Amino acid sequence: MYLENVLHNNENLLKVTMDLHQQGKLPVNSWVIDLDQIAVNAKMIAQSANDNKLKTFVMSKQHNRNPYINAVAQKMGLGNVVAVDFQCALSSRDYQIPLGHVGHLNQIPKHLIPQIVSLSPEVMTVYSIDQAQWINEAAQSQKCLQDIIIRVYDDNDCAFLGQEGGIHVDAIPVFIDKLKKLSSVNLIGLTAFPCLSYNSSGDEAVTATSNVDAINKAREIFTEKGIEARHINMPGNTSSSEMKLLKELGATHVEPGNSILGTSPNHAFFKNRAESTAISYLSEVSHFYDDRVYAFGGGCYHTNYSDKMYAYIGSNWEVAKNQGRIFYNHDIVQDIDYHMQFEPTSKQQVSIGDSVVSSFRTQMHMTRSYHVAVSGISGDRPLKVHAILNNGREPLDQSLSPIGHQAVIDDISEILTTY
Repeated sequence: MYLENVLHNNENLLKVTMDLHQQGKLPVNSWVIDLDQIAVNAKMIAQSANDNKLKTFVMSKQHNRNPYINAVAQKMGLGNVVAVDFQCALSSRDYQIPLGHVGHLNQIPKHLIPQIVSLSPEVMTVYSIDQAQWINEAAQSQKCLQDIIIRVYDDNDCAFLGQEGGIHVDAIPVFIDKLKKLSSVNLIGLTAFPCLSYNSSGDEAVTATSNVDAINKAREIFTEKGIEARHINMPGNTSSSEMKLLKELGATHVEPGNSILGTSPNHAFFKNRAESTAISYLSEVSHFYDDRVYAFGGGCYHTNYSDKMYAYIGSNWEVAKNQGRIFYNHDIVQDIDYHMQFEPTSKQQVSIGDSVVSSFRTQMHMTRSYHVAVSGISGDRPLKVHAILNNGREPLDQSLSPIGHQAVIDDISEILTTY
């Protein structure tokens, strides 16, 4: 469980989260981000990637493209941001975060392509000749050459439902022939997703998926066509522990995301991984109904690796810790997650207004939560609550009033000097 990971490795995150909430400095329905731990995690991942001669892109959707996380991760040695969709790319634009890979899981809508090309991404993934032609037109008009890679699959591909797409390996030769007529795009490589399995227990090893076979078949076709596949991107379930395997499989580029937060699957099973869980979810007790406790929701999107989940609830961390974790009934059916439902024992005392802290694997961009970076939790620098970002990534002050992107850009520049 991720909550146990935090309790074991970073208890102060839970204490600080409760303290700041009770002081009115953090809003409910917030993901509280320990920026110091993010820095530690990113440094570990970058070192492991460098040791295995792999280049990295920061997959930022899991933390809703939070610019503090992106900037600190890059400062600690990770590469530019993956724009898994056009919202990621526009967030990089708004906060002046260097852009790496675009089009990974979502293609760019055709009328936005000129704007995205103008941001000079290192590489763009295409699923079709149509997308390649639109990118070519945009690059041609902007007098630039845009590197592209193709997402490939085969008959036995491994894909999450709703995330399928790309070019079948048998269609690659025809695609390449058509691409040769385009002068402003340059085909440099391949990708597929996911390339590593997502283990469901600590006993289950992370292994290559069948998508790696599709990549290898596609590489042979590239060679036959006289194209060097110098960019082999193998994303999915990527943390320090998997870098050696990815190198052995032939990857040149990888895309750590959840591992930066310390929420890869193995972080639910083991407390001694190189990275530690760096996020907590904050809510507040709203009311009671029968023997159940209800807290404010909005961030209850779980991809959890546990059949049971818990939270600590109290007016301060000492009270909450002493009475122990409280069962969180996350399996209730509700159309909108207005509330979190808790079932305390008869010995666990809860009051309206108490802080609720938990931690679970999430995709912040799928929630309507705030996300708030906090530095100084480790004690190496003064404790500071940075700009609060809403679910649309617009920056707010502690009264939840807009403050503008430049204030965040300036704040990031200042905090980076301390890492």
